[in-house]
Amino acid sequence: MKATIWTTRTTIAIRITYSLLFVGVVLTGLGSGYYHWAPDNDRLVWDRLPMTIVFMAFLSAMLSEVVSPKIGAPLLLPLVALGVGSVCWWHYTESLGHGDLRLYYWVQYFPMLAIPLLLYLYYSPAMKPVLRRLIWIGVWYAIAKVFEQLDYPIYAILRVGGHALKHLAAAVSTVYFIGLFKLKYRA
Repeated sequence: MKATIWTTRTTIAIRITYSLLFVGVVLTGLGSGYYHWAPDNDRLVWDRLPMTIVFMAFLSAMLSEVVSPKIGAPLLLPLVALGVGSVCWWHYTESLGHGDLRLYYWVQYFPMLAIPLLLYLYYSPAMKPVLRRLIWIGVWYAIAKVFEQLDYPIYAILRVGGHALKHLAAAVSTVYFIGLFKLKYRA
């Protein structure tokens, strides 16, 4: 009986995690549009905040999927709170004249480093179907970050900014998120 209860709770917890991730993706689109309409630091909060929800929900989902739902699911809210807190900290320190992005960068890049390590340490043949999608999520996210960093040089060559291409690459990464969810949780 206990195994059935935990299995049901596990499925619900992971679905909640992925649901929050997808809510974060939708909010990222809205927040990005809001920011780009009239860019300033106050609006940038609404661009960055939902992205941290995506990063931290993805890390929680991978901990649940790869290590154990007993670890990943309980970490969802603390990780998301850390992500939100990183944006709040940046905004607060920005108002003091020295915006501190260190925690925000950690929230943004730590999952990119931790997830491949988790996959390496906890790999099992049962993960093979999802591994390909996880790799593509990472590849497209890395491409998005490269486009973001090379915004002006890309614009000089293509007359399309790297920032715009970053959004397209992030959208492709999101398509792989959806594919991963469908693969794992066909309902």
